[in-house]
Amino acid sequence: MDSSTDFLEICRIEPSYLSVTERYFKTRIIPAYDECVLTHSNRLCLITLAPTHPILKENIDVVSVNFGPVGQINRLSNKVSGKFKRGGQRLNEKSVLCSVKCSNDCEYTIYSCISGSLVEVNERLLDNPKLLKEKPWSEGFIGIILPPFNSSRKNCTVDMS
Repeated sequence: MDSSTDFLEICRIEPSYLSVTERYFKTRIIPAYDECVLTHSNRLCLITLAPTHPILKENIDVVSVNFGPVGQINRLSNKVSGKFKRGGQRLNEKSVLCSVKCSNDCEYTIYSCISGSLVEVNERLLDNPKLLKEKPWSEGFIGIILPPFNSSRKNCTVDMS
């Protein structure tokens, strides 16, 4: 078993049942960023930490998550509307979503790791940054991205199982 399978088994409420993440999302770990893309059948992608990220691997406590200004862009000012989520900030693979400050004085930059339109950032992380570590594949997701229609099939639907 690989580390993502082990991690998913920990997320299960009942060991004999699949977790929500396992049932409804395709999982792809992006090793270059130590991040994970969870892709729903509706093409929306949740960006979260991979089990290989130092925060999870080394069990580092998260002190704060900052979606604030990255250059001239504030991820918290992202506004989308309508059925096709118009108005979302455009992202490429190297766009910064947030920075995470940890108890060991390390600061990690979290990237979008896929191209698309930013639908939402998880503002719950501002009040409760520990969700990033405690529930990374559910309530502790970092952001939701809608990839371009043409690329979503080839970029986000690779299954790790």
